[in-house]
Amino acid sequence: MPLALLFREITRRTPADTFKLTWLFGAGFFAAHLLWLPSSLSGFLGPGAVILSALLIATLAILWGLTAALTRWLLGPATLWGLPLAWTVMDALRATGPFGFTWGSLGYAWAPTPLVQVADLGGIALVGLLVALSAAALVSGQRSGRSAVLGAVLLAAGYGLTRPSPPEGTQQVLLVQGNIDPRLKAAGRRTEELTHYLNLTAAGLRAAPATLVVWPETAAPQAPTTAPVRRALTAVPVPLLLGAPTQDAGLRNSVYAVQAGQPLGRQDKRQLVPFGEFFPARTALGGVYRAVFAGLGLPPLSGTVPGTTTQPLALGALRAGILICYESTFSAVARALVAQGANLLVTASNDAWFGPSSGAEQHFQMGRVRAIETRRWWVRAGNDGISAAVDPQGRVVARFPRGVADAFTAPYGTAETRTLFVRWGDWAPLLAGIGLALVWSRQRWLTGRRAA
Repeated sequence: MPLALLFREITRRTPADTFKLTWLFGAGFFAAHLLWLPSSLSGFLGPGAVILSALLIATLAILWGLTAALTRWLLGPATLWGLPLAWTVMDALRATGPFGFTWGSLGYAWAPTPLVQVADLGGIALVGLLVALSAAALVSGQRSGRSAVLGAVLLAAGYGLTRPSPPEGTQQVLLVQGNIDPRLKAAGRRTEELTHYLNLTAAGLRAAPATLVVWPETAAPQAPTTAPVRRALTAVPVPLLLGAPTQDAGLRNSVYAVQAGQPLGRQDKRQLVPFGEFFPARTALGGVYRAVFAGLGLPPLSGTVPGTTTQPLALGALRAGILICYESTFSAVARALVAQGANLLVTASNDAWFGPSSGAEQHFQMGRVRAIETRRWWVRAGNDGISAAVDPQGRVVARFPRGVADAFTAPYGTAETRTLFVRWGDWAPLLAGIGLALVWSRQRWLTGRRAA
């Protein structure tokens, strides 16, 4: 309803006033939605976390304001039905590139409902398009338009409610949750961390058998290609996926596939957190960064090198598509992994930076949609949680407490089918862009006809 009211007000205002109104609306929305952000960054950036959070919120609100103002300026009387198309394109654009940030994308508003099941047809972007069209329909005086949107929503609801139940998980995964303070890791890695995870794993496997073990992001203090870690991992008798730092032309955030202590493959994190894992224009702005880091009491950080390949990690018949932490919020990353043959999605994460805020829950719920888009099981191991297993319909079949050090057994399965979204990709934003062009062309033709 708030979005519908915003759309209605936009149609009554000039482009300049539209920008101001939408910017205020967006700033308020993102300030509330990202309320957790300053506290989660403060342990790393100190007082600078508030400044960076404010800049991010202002930037996101500017994107909303520009989208609304440009739509109003270009489409005039057709603005109301152009806004859902423009919003869909804008959400897709802000999910791309090194600065991609998907929090607040419209489609997640319907993540708790059966309507989200259409994500296997067109990704979260298709769900977002339906959300935006519904907002426009609520305030439209055009009966035919309202009826068309109502019909589309009813079809989506029917589709979601009639999805066949996926096969039950027939295998067991051990999700190991170390619950190590990330600030201790930042201060320096210790061999005790590896011992801690090995002890939790051994206790978990004694309690219940498992065919796969998953450790969180950067769980091991060194890569399993180093001799001490490789020797230690021979104690794990089942296939293991673990997060570890890698030194390879710079520091990389990696997940390794290991069996009997032998590394079988590695996936580096591709989608890095801006200003958290990489620093834009680090060389050109070296002096600025050094001054900022010094002011925050930090060493001269160099950041992380992004991965360049997307390939599932093979462990026998298992082909694990790895989504490292932040990457689980990006549809394109999960889609690319499944297109390459992944039959299971696995996330290794460290959400301890979120603390007790809503940030970790938002992160988890966004990742849950990746299971629906690809119709894959999704298993997740977090340093302090959320550790869970989700089936291909996005149902949480196992979820474990946050903030405890333990190892949890959960069911999972594999799948080989490819959804329409995996095969066709993000066609909804493309369709929305074509629709925008057609509406704009029609408005120009109508304006020229009236002038004649």
